Amino acid sequence: MTPPTNEASFFTFQEPDDYDRFRDVLAKAGYTDSGVLEALGVKDFPSIRASETPLLLRRTNRETPLDIIIRLFLIEVPCGLKDVQRAMQPLSVETLARAGLVEMTGSSVTAAVNLLPFRNLVLGFDLPRRLQTSQRHDYVMGIASSTLTIANLTVRRHVRSTLDLGTGCGTQALLAAPHSDRVVAVDRNPRAVRLATFNARLNGLSHVECLEGDFFEPVRGETFDLVVTNPPFVISPETRYIYRNGAMEADQVCRSIVHQVPRFLNEGGYCQILCNWAHLGGQDWRERLAGWFEGTGCDVWVMRSETRDAETYASTWIRHTERDEPEAFRERFDRWLAYYESQRIEAVSAGVITMRRTTGRVNWYRCDDAPEKMVGPCGDCIVRGFELHDFLETVGEDSALLDTRLKVSPHVRLHRQSEPSSDGWIDVAADLHLARGLAYTGTVDPYVANLVVGCDGRRPLRELVAEMAASSGKSQVDLAPAVSRVVRSLIERGFLWPEHFPV
Repeated sequence: MTPPTNEASFFTFQEPDDYDRFRDVLAKAGYTDSGVLEALGVKDFPSIRASETPLLLRRTNRETPLDIIIRLFLIEVPCGLKDVQRAMQPLSVETLARAGLVEMTGSSVTAAVNLLPFRNLVLGFDLPRRLQTSQRHDYVMGIASSTLTIANLTVRRHVRSTLDLGTGCGTQALLAAPHSDRVVAVDRNPRAVRLATFNARLNGLSHVECLEGDFFEPVRGETFDLVVTNPPFVISPETRYIYRNGAMEADQVCRSIVHQVPRFLNEGGYCQILCNWAHLGGQDWRERLAGWFEGTGCDVWVMRSETRDAETYASTWIRHTERDEPEAFRERFDRWLAYYESQRIEAVSAGVITMRRTTGRVNWYRCDDAPEKMVGPCGDCIVRGFELHDFLETVGEDSALLDTRLKVSPHVRLHRQSEPSSDGWIDVAADLHLARGLAYTGTVDPYVANLVVGCDGRRPLRELVAEMAASSGKSQVDLAPAVSRVVRSLIERGFLWPEHFPV
């Protein structure tokens, strides 16, 4: 049987050197992102589904240490004690059991946590089955779509200090470690703090400090260059899960972070929040959201990713955790909708809010829809987006914009749309898109497409508008306002840059 263990002592090796030994065991076995995906013959980790267990077991039947570790911590099937002992040498299985990573029953070993290789890290977090037990309240989530969204959008410039607020298993804190001199990870869930601490030690990140406490309380009086947070943002009448429910009405969790975080940001520092916000009956959601940021001393960029009506939102989140309790669904669904009605919530949007501490002038607020996809890490695109909006604030008059020299981003691509005619193919429209980062797309007519490619940084926009007027037979005076509106939009989305911006 597993040696007696107090759960409060889980996720701690008794011998400090065992962290290094365990890390070496995993590395020697090839337990990395690429090593695991190649062994399983899948393209990404979401492809590892319970329904594919027979196939995955067949692909890990060579009994190598990598096969055993994959079966134990990813496929989540019992493994023979002797096989696990061989795969873990020089660590003993008893050592892993005392740390709460595995459970032993006779000659069988099962995982007590997920252990996932992710972006050159190895992360431990709770198995999904914990959600179906009496211990579900302190469940610690692993890598979800929300994790990937905030990770891809995080600003990755080098900073002195980063705060991961609501760290969970520590993913965002550990990802920030390579570009931060110091990282502080905070969570009000003691189990999450223990897992995050374990993960930091397992990955050899001694400058990551994990603290238990509610929101900003553990770092009172400190300031940071970067704050990143994936908080318990779900809007519901419940407090069943620490990782999901913030124990505040409606969207007050995210609003509270917005109000408090400026005091914890250094000048020029960024805060990035994965957020849900409510649409209230009779009120424009953009105007309501703008009110959150008044007096914060921050420039703000809100990127909305989706909006769901109240019924769909409730159904999605209830099924997320109660998929094995269909008989209770109706009662809980009705209770959630009654709560939304009492709060006048008609729909809920999701997105990422980025705030930049900027004092000494009037702050700006930008709110738009996120692109349909992101291509690679996008933190540099976020910084560039703030720089571009700063620029647009300096050319409020069209005359100033027309005197500007612009250049086309090297990541712009053009797809032409043509139709057949008696004279051959005739271009009727063109689609611009960005091939890297925030992959915005937009349809432009051939005249605008030619104007864009003509932005080489050498001539002012005014000259390009004159050429467009000559080729289209329209008045330059009439064209200038419409072209200026289009160009402002292209600048804001990163298709065009001022000529002095570095590539």
